[in-house]
Amino acid sequence: MILTEKRRRRRESHNAVERRRRDNINEKIQELSTLLPDCYIDSANKPNKGVILRKSVDYIRHLQQLVASQTNRNQELEAQLQGKTANGDANGTNGALAPSPQLQQGFGMMRIVPGSSNEIQN
Repeated sequence: MILTEKRRRRRESHNAVERRRRDNINEKIQELSTLLPDCYIDSANKPNKGVILRKSVDYIRHLQQLVASQTNRNQELEAQLQGKTANGDANGTNGALAPSPQLQQGFGMMRIVPGSSNEIQN
């Protein structure tokens, strides 16, 4: 009788630990779904856990590509700025620079684009 009681308690303890683990996973999957932009989720159907995880991975990869693209663009602009500064001094323009880069909004992010306009382009 004592042996079966021990087994029962051990099983109940394991079940409680497993339930907390599942609840934590489900909570984090639900949180991921709230972080995804609407365009990644089919609003007609409630996404299941697999869809949420797959779309989250897709979105993270998209953001990583965007960061890499922005980093490259920033490096290009910095190189242009350095070149114009050096050329301006050599050409006797006293370091006069071309029009400053402007911000451009797209995909919910801002990016710098060269231009002389003071307007933010969409």
